[in-house]
Amino acid sequence: MSHNEIHLDGRRVLVTGAARGLGASFAQALVQAGARVVISDVLHDAGQQLAQDLGPHAHYVPLDLLDAASVQGGVQAAVQWLGGLDGLINNAAITNSGGKGMNELSADTWDLVMDVNVRGTWLVTAAARAHLAASGSGRVVNLASDTALWGAPRLLAYAASKGAVIAMTRSMAREMGADGITVNAIAPGLTLVEATAYVPQ
Repeated sequence: MSHNEIHLDGRRVLVTGAARGLGASFAQALVQAGARVVISDVLHDAGQQLAQDLGPHAHYVPLDLLDAASVQGGVQAAVQWLGGLDGLINNAAITNSGGKGMNELSADTWDLVMDVNVRGTWLVTAAARAHLAASGSGRVVNLASDTALWGAPRLLAYAASKGAVIAMTRSMAREMGADGITVNAIAPGLTLVEATAYVPQ
């Protein structure tokens, strides 16, 4: 067995936006490493199918980042199925402004992107905090984007939201560290998944 293999036997992890794309890949890798995973998403059919495909260590829970009650209920349902919570991957996000310049961007689109990507990440993490603290070694990974680091044109709302996620991660890490929770962000480059299908090849 390779020394590079990751072992997460028995770890209990919630992944948001996990029905497809990067989230689905995270969920699959976690299950393969021995973790028990809750797949949360608004894409019910895809989420349920993925959980079924991944086997008995995966479970689907509906969770809508635009609805605070759905976030609370989704996190609670995840914790109930898992029997606790050791890790959270805040992967769910939307772009919704791909290809539009800043003067073409509507205020409604701006607000929607911020509500899902920034407010949603905060809501899920806040709802999960006590459960992560109870595990004794909680881990949070927030998905940012390299668009926030180099300033992608025609992606203003998305890049701004991911810059906010990076800043929020720093604040979360300082505040939640006292609970024994580690908070980090990763900023992937362009990854060819369903959400980036609009990008010219």
